[in-house]
Amino acid sequence: MPLNPEQFRDLDYILISHNHRDHCDKKTLKLLAKNNPNTTYLTSLRLDKYIRNWTKSDNIQTAGWYQTYQTENIKIHYLPARHWCRRYLWDLNEELWGSFVIQFGDKTIYFSGDSGKGSHFEEVGQLFDIDYCLIGCGAYAPEWFMSPSHINPSDAFEAAKAMKAKTMIPMHFGTFDLSFEPPSEPVRILKKITQTQSEPTIKHLTVGATFKI
Repeated sequence: MPLNPEQFRDLDYILISHNHRDHCDKKTLKLLAKNNPNTTYLTSLRLDKYIRNWTKSDNIQTAGWYQTYQTENIKIHYLPARHWCRRYLWDLNEELWGSFVIQFGDKTIYFSGDSGKGSHFEEVGQLFDIDYCLIGCGAYAPEWFMSPSHINPSDAFEAAKAMKAKTMIPMHFGTFDLSFEPPSEPVRILKKITQTQSEPTIKHLTVGATFKI
């Protein structure tokens, strides 16, 4: 593993955007459940059946788009994304997929999940004042095939700009081998973009890195 599982203890909430195996992994959730017996899982409609079976937890909340979870000292909303769901041959789009907006104190964080281009990014900026935008910018090549589900780094930057995010944090690249682009290509493209554009600010994080907001 790239990180020590012991780092993931005392978690209040675990957010699962959709059912694809690089986002909703059975072994990972079993390990997290063992280390965090009192955590609450926040996910999409109908995805609770997997989580309950793997974690043996009843602390699971599901939501549809534009719904808000019941949480303490923090607000978490489930919002649209342009993507799809499938784990087996026969269950296409039987569960929902989406993104999250997290509000804590005076900060608002957007987590895109997986998404292709769409007007939902601009809508996020109309509904919320986004401080930090965690947005996918990998698994996009070849674009003729992948673009309905994932956006490239340039489009991710434009999406962060469309929602008027103050800081963009690129994610969903350089870990799982899901597509044809080189693992480090998203960082190279984004660094080139910042040579001519300064807003939003881009904060690059290595795997496992943390920072205080």
